[in-house]
Amino acid sequence: MQTFSDMQRNRSDIQSIKFFIFCVFLVWYELLSAVYAILPPLIGLFFAYVISLNNQAIKKMEDYTKSWYLAFLFLIFAEQIHGFELFSCIFAFIFYYYFLHEWLSTNFKLYQGMLIVYVCSAYILIFCVSNIILYIKDQTLLQIYKEYLYYMVFESFLALFVFRDKYL
Repeated sequence: MQTFSDMQRNRSDIQSIKFFIFCVFLVWYELLSAVYAILPPLIGLFFAYVISLNNQAIKKMEDYTKSWYLAFLFLIFAEQIHGFELFSCIFAFIFYYYFLHEWLSTNFKLYQGMLIVYVCSAYILIFCVSNIILYIKDQTLLQIYKEYLYYMVFESFLALFVFRDKYL
């Protein structure tokens, strides 16, 4: 009989377990952020991450990795938890990428400034797209609260900390 000490440990298994624990933590945090308004929903941070992954995929001419799809899945989950319309983050990303990204990347050269623009544009565009969808559906529009400004500022600092070594 093989004992636990004789079993061979595989590095990919450890990475998978860490990734699973991280995903569970993110879902738990997102549920807590829906209950406690002081916790930011990390929508702007993951929007910046999606843009970063998109830029890397285009520069290296590679396919999108599972991280890109999982980040979008997290954005869809977060927007549903926090009262935005379904798929408004996808429409916001499409609008941002096809209408704003090229202009901002050519005119804005400061890396830290771009991160702040990514985070702020995430909240502004998702809010606007949700209100457009609600207007089309003839429902009550979302109200803008001061918490959104708090979320933008906090997540901008968090993005500067998390992406301090990455180049977009």
